[in-house]
Amino acid sequence: MNIIKSPEEYMDRYEIGAMAGATKSVAGIRGACVIAHGVQGCTATASHLRSGGPVVAGNYMPFISTGVGQDEAVHGRNIDLIVRWGRRLIEPLGKRAELAFIFTGDCGSIIEDDTDRAASLLSKEYGIPVISIDTAAFLGGFNRGAEMTWCAILDRFCTESQEKKGINLVGPHLMGSKNWPHDLDEMKRLLKAADVEVNHVLFQDLGVSQLPELSRAKTNYILCAEDVSQFEEKAEDLGMESWGQDLVLPIGLYNTEEWYLTIAKEFGDADKAKAQMKEDMDRVKKLMRFNYNSTWALNTLAAKRVSILGYAPFAAAMARFLFYDLNMRPVVIGLLGETPESIERAEKLLQPMSEFVDFEIMENPPYFLYGEKIKEAKVDFNIGMQPEVQFIEDLGIPHCCLGGFYFYSQWNFVPWPYFGILGSLNLISELWNAEARAIYGIGRTEKRPYVPMSRDIPR
Repeated sequence: MNIIKSPEEYMDRYEIGAMAGATKSVAGIRGACVIAHGVQGCTATASHLRSGGPVVAGNYMPFISTGVGQDEAVHGRNIDLIVRWGRRLIEPLGKRAELAFIFTGDCGSIIEDDTDRAASLLSKEYGIPVISIDTAAFLGGFNRGAEMTWCAILDRFCTESQEKKGINLVGPHLMGSKNWPHDLDEMKRLLKAADVEVNHVLFQDLGVSQLPELSRAKTNYILCAEDVSQFEEKAEDLGMESWGQDLVLPIGLYNTEEWYLTIAKEFGDADKAKAQMKEDMDRVKKLMRFNYNSTWALNTLAAKRVSILGYAPFAAAMARFLFYDLNMRPVVIGLLGETPESIERAEKLLQPMSEFVDFEIMENPPYFLYGEKIKEAKVDFNIGMQPEVQFIEDLGIPHCCLGGFYFYSQWNFVPWPYFGILGSLNLISELWNAEARAIYGIGRTEKRPYVPMSRDIPR
């Protein structure tokens, strides 16, 4: 296992700021709405992302941008501007508006507009809580924006509860899977089968009146691997412990067994977890037992060289799934993370695999260097996210989009997960599509030697 550090002087990878993370997080709260104080360019990504996963998860959150222009940026003191746009958002919603957020982009943050004052005026006028958070991109990335909203909700709505039971699932959209709404549903199904009580999800289809109930959980299971120490400290003050950031995500059979038994032993019934896994495995075997297509796909995928680029927890779990379950060779693994803790946790998960297969880890790699490395490694195809698909395929390498965000032309219409034993069916289908393109040279800039298939061999 060779680790390649990223050169600080050269960065070209796709990164999303705190406003998008904050907006994505609160988009799962029913009755919430967001006033984004910034220029149109800064607020566009936040607006688009809130239209993805949370809609599938049961809620479409109203959003408006103040669209700061040149005059406002130069002169500042834009309280009236924020209040005016806040009225345009809240007024038509009427009683449906129960909670509003003011998120600040880079411009509003730099000129130090008094969003707290604007929030106070709107709250007094409409009689609802209005929470102001400075979410400028230079203050942190996507995960940091989500953490800011968690902390703000705890501060505003939660007090220490005497009743402590169950767990909160925190940050499902931070796991790194583009399929996170359906993956979360599968996780909840498995947890319920093992008698693991889920208190609430931060945030999924959660009403404003339910927000004080967050503090009655005994434990917060944090689904991202980043450093979220500020949230952990606030949760601890409310009597909740934090857990699970070192736990592998349940992708495939090997990872799911490790994840499921660990969490069931800690919070539920391990025997029921084993019974549920047996039921799921029997279902998969029944579906694939006499399926010639699956036999062909699995045999063809075996021993193929593949590269992975994604958020650290997802990329690490995916690499383990490819090797342990499918006998594939993940030779280059690009780990993306906003804090060192995320990268370190992923590398710890990958360490045992290094005894059996040689691979290189690239920490927060620039796209250019990552592309050079996977060309050198002669991978059959790459697993990554939507933003780099054009770059990877211009190198002549087929790209399989499995990670990233639930949006950006990813078309996850069918509610079937990537997670769990049942999710393996979806993943194998996705991987086979990429491998088929590699076999037939689709997307390749150079002509590859013909690979004979079993149907072409004389009998």
